[in-house]
Amino acid sequence: MTVKIRMQTGCGEMILALEEKAAPQTVQAFLDYLGAGAYADTTFFRIVNETHPQAGAAAKINVVQGGPRFDTSGHDPALQLFDMPHEPTSMTGLKHCHGAIAMGRFAPGESYGGFYICNGDQPELDAGGARFPDGLGGAVFGQVVEGFETLSKIAEHAGESEFTDRPVPIHSIVVIRSFRQTVPSGAP
Repeated sequence: MTVKIRMQTGCGEMILALEEKAAPQTVQAFLDYLGAGAYADTTFFRIVNETHPQAGAAAKINVVQGGPRFDTSGHDPALQLFDMPHEPTSMTGLKHCHGAIAMGRFAPGESYGGFYICNGDQPELDAGGARFPDGLGGAVFGQVVEGFETLSKIAEHAGESEFTDRPVPIHSIVVIRSFRQTVPSGAP
């Protein structure tokens, strides 16, 4: 099943397709956070690009990160509403390509509901990539299907630090459609 969501931001709208068949637990966690109101009054607060030092990182990335905010000291464990197993790209077959949405994490399965969207292909975030020292990579669970210009506009809000001083509001995230792909009867 694919779930489509509409994300209204201060830079415009994006439509994303969430891949429930490939990443069922990560999609469900995102929808549970959405249902719990975790994304109300949040922003894209972290805009990381190749100009940022990205201290301690084995590989530089280019992403926009939104949802509940964390800072360089980490996140508030109270924001972690649900336990979730880590669904790495090696399990789902999904990749950190341009427009991919993935669940933010610190340790595998430790998510506070934050998410990031890749601005360009980011293979170093995939399982086996250099970004995560544990080698497990991130948990991609969907893809931007409309609104790439909005993603570009959000990325333009980067500041001198990866934690932007010009955060982009997330006005709303709503489920607009869930559908199953079915094979017609008699089809091979």
